[in-house]
Amino acid sequence: MSIASDNNLLWVPPSVSDLLTVSVDGDADDSTVQGMHIINFAANDWLTGKLNTNTYFELLDHFGIDPLSFVGEVEEHVALLLRT
Repeated sequence: MSIASDNNLLWVPPSVSDLLTVSVDGDADDSTVQGMHIINFAANDWLTGKLNTNTYFELLDHFGIDPLSFVGEVEEHVALLLRT
């Protein structure tokens, strides 16, 4: 299931950039936490036009996140929000 359809609930974030944030567990090492911060800041920069799509997608891929799948989940969620 996707974030857009789990439990038939829609989560409405205070900012669309919240849909693109990633998190790590408390046992993550420092480099993983740093990667999380880089990804989250890049999401905001991408949404505000400070970072182009190619660079953002390459960054996600660098950290092991499939960019098309990740962003596709967000697009699906936003589309559901707009239909309601």
